[in-house]
Amino acid sequence: GTFCQTYMEPEAVELMKDTLAKNAIDKSEYPRTAEIENRCVNIIANLWHAPDDEHFTGTSTIGSSEACMLGGLAMKFAWRKRAQAAGLDLNAHRPNLVISAGYQVCWEKFCVYWDVDMHVVPMDEQHMALDVNHVLDYVDEYTIGIVGIMGITYTGSI
Repeated sequence: GTFCQTYMEPEAVELMKDTLAKNAIDKSEYPRTAEIENRCVNIIANLWHAPDDEHFTGTSTIGSSEACMLGGLAMKFAWRKRAQAAGLDLNAHRPNLVISAGYQVCWEKFCVYWDVDMHVVPMDEQHMALDVNHVLDYVDEYTIGIVGIMGITYTGSI
């Protein structure tokens, strides 16, 4: 991402200096990171009201672009499984992703890399984020998911 700033609280600077040499992704070297990751996955599952009797999974990522790619693939695979079960002809159309015009460029890359069409919901002065009143106009049986962006850098909208 391009979220830059020129000032941080001294505590944040110290925290970054203390952890700069650590590779938290290497769970064999830092096994507690796996525990933290599992806790975070459980927190998110609880926020989304995931049923206790269902299995859910998740992972930490290096950055938001990697997270978007993995999330997009999860949506595509889940859609494909549902579409096959429903008897949908997967070769009739490419799958699509519905997203606000304020998307991160990584979503464009996701669509190119994984053969997914992007259905872009336009923004206007009244809707500087995903227009929930019109988003369903862009959804069809080939839609793998709808992406809502929490914070659009060029509008400041949440």
